[in-house]
Amino acid sequence: MTNGSKILITGGAGDCGRSLVAWLLERGHAVRVIDKNVEPVRSIKNDRFSFIQSGLEDRDAVRSAVEGVDAILHLAWSFSEDPLEVFEGDLKGHLYLLEEAAARKVRHLIYTSTAVVYGKPRYSPIDEEHPLLVEHARKPLYGIAKAAAEKLCLMYGKGGKVPATVVRFWWAFGDSIGGKHLREMLKTAASGSPLEVPEGSGGSFLYMPDLAQGMGRCLFNEKAFGQTFNFSTVYVTWEEVARMARDVAGSRSEVRCIPRPEWTGAAFLADPWELSDASARGLLGYCPTEASAAKGFLKAAIANCWQSMRKKM
Repeated sequence: MTNGSKILITGGAGDCGRSLVAWLLERGHAVRVIDKNVEPVRSIKNDRFSFIQSGLEDRDAVRSAVEGVDAILHLAWSFSEDPLEVFEGDLKGHLYLLEEAAARKVRHLIYTSTAVVYGKPRYSPIDEEHPLLVEHARKPLYGIAKAAAEKLCLMYGKGGKVPATVVRFWWAFGDSIGGKHLREMLKTAASGSPLEVPEGSGGSFLYMPDLAQGMGRCLFNEKAFGQTFNFSTVYVTWEEVARMARDVAGSRSEVRCIPRPEWTGAAFLADPWELSDASARGLLGYCPTEASAAKGFLKAAIANCWQSMRKKM
């Protein structure tokens, strides 16, 4: 990755975006963010940092954001459940971004997608060749739209308009971590009630520094052009997550592992969401945080989530 490049991050005020902003600034790059809500980044004091407050559905704003940049890290997404908002906002904005990137000969665009596009695991670990069973996803509209956005990126790249790379991950965390199911688990632990989890299921968590490392290894790397990569740090079972939640909440709750056929909770929790990052390791030299250390960081993030929840109770 060339130092001193100018990078645009769409959705750069979100959790993943802020982590990438800090990582790139530390390495001497100029960073521009476009986001509807810029409050989380407004306090950044750096001459190489700037922001535009707008959504991508405003083409004039997108044109201004793309002007003069060398690369784009595309994270912006509404996460709306309204099909019209997704197609008239997210996907329209996605196309505006691709068109403006092509017109200005941006050297590389990296699109951050999601493991949701796999829909439902058919084998484990899940590699990039796994079918995209979006109609079976826990959020089908989200999966359909993200898969379409992936295909559009790769189409523009194949057509010689803008070199593009797609990256997928399951659940990213940094100093803290969000998620409705995790918060419910923490509340249950705090109440002392039993914590029930599906037996033998879990997911590949991605530590933010590893996301940044992976992005950095992709950026301006011709080996990454036209490719799709899974990024992950460590596979953690729901039983392990429940024990972490119990510990940080200072609880003595019993952790009960329910056999998958008997599980009646959220269906996606019963699936083994283990992603294979072999392609990223082999082609890019991706090297994530060691597993035991990563689990320690995850537990610390869950503890910070719990502390934040307690302040609001």
